[in-house]
Amino acid sequence: MKTSTYKINFKSDNIYTIISLFISIVLWQVASLWLNKPIIIPAPNETVISLIKILKDPMFLSIICATLNRIIFCFIITLILAVILGMLSGFYKPIYNLLSPIVLVFKSVPTMAVILLAIIWLESEIAPILVGFLVTFPLLYQNIVQGIRNIDKNLIEMVKIYKINKLKIIKEIYLPSIKSYLMAGMSSALGLNVKIIIAAEVLSQPQISIGTSFQIEKANLNTAGVFAWSIIAIVIAGTFDIIIKLLQRKKIKNKENIYRILKINKKGGYGKNPIYLLYKRLWEKNILKIWILKKY
Repeated sequence: MKTSTYKINFKSDNIYTIISLFISIVLWQVASLWLNKPIIIPAPNETVISLIKILKDPMFLSIICATLNRIIFCFIITLILAVILGMLSGFYKPIYNLLSPIVLVFKSVPTMAVILLAIIWLESEIAPILVGFLVTFPLLYQNIVQGIRNIDKNLIEMVKIYKINKLKIIKEIYLPSIKSYLMAGMSSALGLNVKIIIAAEVLSQPQISIGTSFQIEKANLNTAGVFAWSIIAIVIAGTFDIIIKLLQRKKIKNKENIYRILKINKKGGYGKNPIYLLYKRLWEKNILKIWILKKY
């Protein structure tokens, strides 16, 4: 029943997405006809023609790969540092206090100022990576710190009383809590990373990049080309977002499987079995979870 309901909801969500895209294209067409100035708002068909030309360009894959390399490399470095520093800050308050002013500076400095400084300090090929790091690091870092600090203190006290192995505590209590916050942060950070790195490429103008292609189209006053590259950037960001959502969905399925293992089959009439109810209550209060950690 749940699977069929999920499929129905999924289909209805797709229908609404298609309707939204259709309305957007219609409004776009109306605006282009009303202004009748392709240099300001090109028609959808003109944008499609420019998009086809871009896709047929022999350098297209090289341009995409160059920007994707920067996006992925920047995100991996940011994620690793955010996890390490976030966990240290979550466990040790002095480190949190030490890093707080630095993170605040990263959050407060205008993005354009960061881009300009990165262009001055570094080569055009590397500058976008620094910009992406400085903008997305605070988001991931704060999510990890929040994930650690929101763990139930009673659970931690209970773990200490039962003298459970520290590695099991980190693996079974801290990491699951961090994961939930980290996945939410990754979804936002990855999309932001795509936008920031392409924006930095527009100004730093590496030899091969999506940002440089934007700048070339702008110099040629080819607005349809700018729209076409925008569509490509949206597709890239959307693809990353879908990947993160699939990972989140997999995590939800794993949780459902664990619940099914713990739950006695209701079809057999054991739904109100006192032993089942006891186990359920112990699990909800984390007592059973701690016993499992201690035993295994």
